[in-house]
Amino acid sequence: MNGIPPLDGVKDLVTVLDELVGRPVGKRELPAVTLEGEEGQGAAFVTGYGDRLRAVGGPALVPHALLDGELLDRAGRSAEPDVVLLDGLTAQLERTTPGAAGGLGLPTYWTCRRVLDIDAGAGSERAQRRTLAEKLCVAWQQDTTGLKALRSFIDTGGAGQISARLGALAAVLIAWPLEWGYRTWLNHTRRLRWYAPKVSSAGGAAATRFLPAAVSLSRRGDLRDRAALRQSLLLEALAVDLLRACRRGVFLPWRRRRVWPFVVLLPRVHGPRTATRRLLDGLVKLQRRGLPLLVLAAPAAPGALRDEQEPGGGVRTPAEAAACLRPLLERRVRSAGPGAEKGRLHVRLAGEERQEVIDWLDTNVAVRPFAVPWPSAYLGGILAVVLLAGAVPAVDWLRQDPCHDTWQAQGVRVGVDTAPHGCYFTDGGSQKLLRTLQDRIRAQNDAARRGAYRTVVFFAPLTADPQSRSEQLTPAGVLQLEGAADAQREFNKQTVGDAERPYLRLLVANAGYAFAQGTDVADRLNVLAGDGTSISAVIGISQSRDASVKAIQRLSPDLPVIGAAVTGDFMATETDTYFQTQPTNRHLARALTRRITSLRRKKALIIYDDKDRYSINLREDLRDELTGQGIEVLEPSIVRTPDFGQPGVASALPELAKRICGQNHNEAITVFAARGGQLPKILNEVQAECGSAQGTPFPLLASDVDTLIEYPELPEFAELERYTAVDLTYIAFSADRHSDHAAGSDSFRAAAAAINRTWTGTKIPLRASNVFQQLRNGVDVKDTVAQDRPFHLPADDRSLSTRPSSCAPPPLRRRHPLLPTGGRQAPELSGSRTPGRRDRAGPERPGPADF
Repeated sequence: MNGIPPLDGVKDLVTVLDELVGRPVGKRELPAVTLEGEEGQGAAFVTGYGDRLRAVGGPALVPHALLDGELLDRAGRSAEPDVVLLDGLTAQLERTTPGAAGGLGLPTYWTCRRVLDIDAGAGSERAQRRTLAEKLCVAWQQDTTGLKALRSFIDTGGAGQISARLGALAAVLIAWPLEWGYRTWLNHTRRLRWYAPKVSSAGGAAATRFLPAAVSLSRRGDLRDRAALRQSLLLEALAVDLLRACRRGVFLPWRRRRVWPFVVLLPRVHGPRTATRRLLDGLVKLQRRGLPLLVLAAPAAPGALRDEQEPGGGVRTPAEAAACLRPLLERRVRSAGPGAEKGRLHVRLAGEERQEVIDWLDTNVAVRPFAVPWPSAYLGGILAVVLLAGAVPAVDWLRQDPCHDTWQAQGVRVGVDTAPHGCYFTDGGSQKLLRTLQDRIRAQNDAARRGAYRTVVFFAPLTADPQSRSEQLTPAGVLQLEGAADAQREFNKQTVGDAERPYLRLLVANAGYAFAQGTDVADRLNVLAGDGTSISAVIGISQSRDASVKAIQRLSPDLPVIGAAVTGDFMATETDTYFQTQPTNRHLARALTRRITSLRRKKALIIYDDKDRYSINLREDLRDELTGQGIEVLEPSIVRTPDFGQPGVASALPELAKRICGQNHNEAITVFAARGGQLPKILNEVQAECGSAQGTPFPLLASDVDTLIEYPELPEFAELERYTAVDLTYIAFSADRHSDHAAGSDSFRAAAAAINRTWTGTKIPLRASNVFQQLRNGVDVKDTVAQDRPFHLPADDRSLSTRPSSCAPPPLRRRHPLLPTGGRQAPELSGSRTPGRRDRAGPERPGPADF
């Protein structure tokens, strides 16, 4: 029997882990399993499980790394323990990769790792970059079959005069072009595109290429001693290699045999601020991105990992942990069940030893990975060759892809639309509005090239949820893009014949659903901005999310970013280059509170999403504002977009409907503080529960339903006028309720105003940093594109809080928007009868009031 403690539930946990280790990972997110018990039982489990990953007396069955006591002691004696641990981890993964699956290559990791050992000298920055590139190229040639012998021949000159001449000729014709090509590859390869932004965000030089950034991590570099940065860079490089290692390919038959995740075993994880703890945290972050990695860890001391638990998660028994992991064995499930939040699953080993568990461990001593037969591994490549030779015309092989700055990710196309024609973010039958806008913007950009021009990037999520979990079929970013395109057309039309201002081009960038690919697209924008594409500002963003913040932080610090309909309080406080055009969540909460006060409600029920930072932020602001007005805030109700249909969430909707319908409508009101796409299912449940009852419709205030109101091609279940049990008031950003359209137009107008203020003609090229400084100094946005919506950036709290407001109550049974017009005015009350259609009735405006 191996060292795994034979306790209650251990058999179930080991069985599930064996099945996870022996099957293809795909895009599943495997949580890190941390085990704790009495007298080192957690460490015994981790070490004992490592024995199961090897055949008895034979080779490794799956690639794994055990960070044992010897390696940890060696790391503890080193000045750079994080580097020692990662070197030991990668060496073991390379050594334990099964021979039938081919060798494991980690070129990206070793490129970044060698940077730490190279002394780039103390000369000029250019000389340091050249020295670093030369030494990296020599190391690469030494590790490459064939190039090692060539390098040796060139360096020694061979024996005799003829060999010396051949060596010189090889240096000129082969070695020098190879070095130039390798240096160019380092600076432009997608594998290393993330490196420079990470170094820049840590306080290094604002480099956009690999070599300038890597100099600061070399032996005498300014950032050489930053352990957290070193580990982050090495882990990111390792993640790139491991993802590539498990990527399938019909012409790479050995990869078909890679059906396992890589396993990392940490039997002694110490407390906070230690190398092992930092390594565990870094590995967890990689796992949550879908890395084929399984981590088993145990604390060196009891309770060392307790602070990692989720507030409601708790510690699991082995049987409960097995039940939490078991859903991952299903192909369609991407992440573990409840209890594995934030990528961790904490297990407590306890109880008495069981004889049946001992017997089972004695007779099941190793994992059994799924075996791929030899013919099956090669069949795909053979068929591909046959099909290509017989069916694909040669002209298709030579045709250039027009979408060279976009790529597929998680089921949607993301990136930057720089193609002159034929490149779309959607397929032929979906989101026709977005396809039309891309064609229209290309035509407007072509017209703008008639004179001097600058470029504005519209950067936002533009494609719908690929898993169809949201009822919001058209993202708000698309409607905002339409507003920006309209503003571009009007602006350029007025620029004709005016030599005092440039034309403006619009570059469209799709960050993917919910900014899933925001940082990758931001990296590509940084490269384009540095390649002379005249990019002067970034607009759009369109969503208040942590991912939005990370994308903004990833952009060059010289690029100003102007949000459209973004309201999260944290968006402006956690970014240095972002400018807010709309009221914040705090101001929206004040508007909603003022409405509740005018209705003389004494209680408020808030519906929010406890996994969405925007929704959490708005709920906290509402609670503060309502409490300050003496309104009782009831215990909130939770909804989650990704979890509709999951056990425990969908079943809660009937209870939520009963709770809303059971309220005293003269005393209580419901406030919806989640995203608009979540609203239709709730309303449908409420309509079924109390729609047929006689009486006054229940009142509901909503913060985000703009797309449901504005987009004409809605499915029947999303048309809000069909819910007769609802008296709905909603937030919008323009008087005619084209809120997203107006917000997109205003963000473009703000960028245009700042560019105009700094434009000096074609003799002195305009820099994005000049536009950024102009916005910081203040810009009045007052133009003929939208004369009725002047405003000022940056907007301070005083200007937001003194905007005019209308407080006239609407007629009975009419639904009405609560409108901060164009982002510059406080909420307005409009008496429109059908919130699901575009009603252009104007609002009453009795007089000013505080926001």
